[in-house]
Amino acid sequence: MADHAIAAEGAASNYFPGAYGTLLVAVAPEPGPVFADLNLFYSAEVDRAILQGRANTDVEINAFYTLIQGYYIWDAPAIGGRFGISGYVPLGYSSLEARLANGLGTVSADEDSFGLGDIGFVPASFYWNTGNLNLNLYELVIAPTGKYSVNDNVNIGRNYWSFDTIVAVTWFDAETGTEVSVIPGIMINTENPDTNYRTGTEFHVDVVVNQFLSETFAVGVIGYAYKQIEGDSGSGAILGDFKGESYGLGLALSWIPNFGSGDIAITGGWLHDLDATNRLEADYGSLAIAVSF
Repeated sequence: MADHAIAAEGAASNYFPGAYGTLLVAVAPEPGPVFADLNLFYSAEVDRAILQGRANTDVEINAFYTLIQGYYIWDAPAIGGRFGISGYVPLGYSSLEARLANGLGTVSADEDSFGLGDIGFVPASFYWNTGNLNLNLYELVIAPTGKYSVNDNVNIGRNYWSFDTIVAVTWFDAETGTEVSVIPGIMINTENPDTNYRTGTEFHVDVVVNQFLSETFAVGVIGYAYKQIEGDSGSGAILGDFKGESYGLGLALSWIPNFGSGDIAITGGWLHDLDATNRLEADYGSLAIAVSF
């Protein structure tokens, strides 16, 4: 368990390790609609964290989110590749156990919450391919639509905007069934108006290495690294302009059933934090089901 998580509001952010894909990440889907259900699991413990502008100790957080996603992909000869737009609507459940500091000392808190999360959308996504190399450039915008109250110790939404610029690169050799993907991004956040806390700009990178054992089944290793490149700010950052840093490693499994001509893909991954500084030390899980038409 981490000692202190005092960077980024709530010691976490809108970046979720492993949520950027675990199979053929930058390979463009076929033109047309794609629908997916992405399920994210999260479990973390820390000795001290700032939540909703208040100091908490002995914090344990568990959360589950299901993201209903939709994409549409077009051939785009003008740019020499493909173009897409997408978005997702999340529903989430989160529970928290902690000791809350107040003017009279500390009191125990045991709360949970269920509701709409922060909606995300990608207004432009560009795909290119040359040989075994694939490139995907896009901007993810996360809007503060989620259930949030500054008076609650646990919230589904984060109550601020995030703008994540992503460049995903995938090398895939169809003959050997080997994939290597690297997905770096820069996330810029606005201030939470209810707490006057602004989480500093974040750099993150996910790495995926997969090997197909058959035409339909692949196993892989996934990892991530995260670092705040700008300190927190605002009057709500009562502990100072700390920066968070963490990295983790895990496993992935993927199955593309033969039925449906490969139009269904089921992927799952698990990541464990090997180290975390000023940030929640956590386990992350993902399970996605995608259907293209």
